[in-house]
Amino acid sequence: MRKVVVFIMIFVMSGMFITLSADAAEPTFSADKERAFGFKIMGGGRYDDLRMCVGSPAGVKGGPVGDIKLFMKFRMSLDWSMTVTIPVLRPILFGAGFKMLQYESDVAMEYKIKMSPKTDFVTGPGIGLSYHYGPDYNSESSGDKRTDSFFALGPMISYYAAFDFKAPKHYATRLGINLFHVSLFRVDEFQYGKVFGGALEFGMYF
Repeated sequence: MRKVVVFIMIFVMSGMFITLSADAAEPTFSADKERAFGFKIMGGGRYDDLRMCVGSPAGVKGGPVGDIKLFMKFRMSLDWSMTVTIPVLRPILFGAGFKMLQYESDVAMEYKIKMSPKTDFVTGPGIGLSYHYGPDYNSESSGDKRTDSFFALGPMISYYAAFDFKAPKHYATRLGINLFHVSLFRVDEFQYGKVFGGALEFGMYF
């Protein structure tokens, strides 16, 4: 009987010790998890010699650019991650308010440089596709001077640099800059358009 009591006491004490040791261990930051999900808010400007910009007067090539995107991050190794962004605000806003489509989603590879225990610098290239349906840059957004809409699509390349500020277990915040170039080709006729731009981005992921 004594042996059974001693065994139970040792088992309970061992469990308590393991639990306390786990609580005292270094926490897993959101930025270091195998998978993380969140959102990004972007705002900047672009040059665009093909599509209408709803934030600029007719005849102006380009203008402001902004979006809210869903953000997914998949850790590939200790220093490399793959990210996927899906635009949300611009497709809905343009479709409902201007009868247009501008959809640009991309996949990027990020390399992480550890700056401090709670700060990382991440950078890397991205590639994606841009889809457009709407008028050209000479068009008014509505009325008799709105030109005919057309389809266009093409590849998008980008380069991203940002700082990740990590918080234990709950979330991480990201502040960075994104530079991008899009080559657009009209579907109904041979016309090539160029887009160059950059944007500041703020994001949170969990």
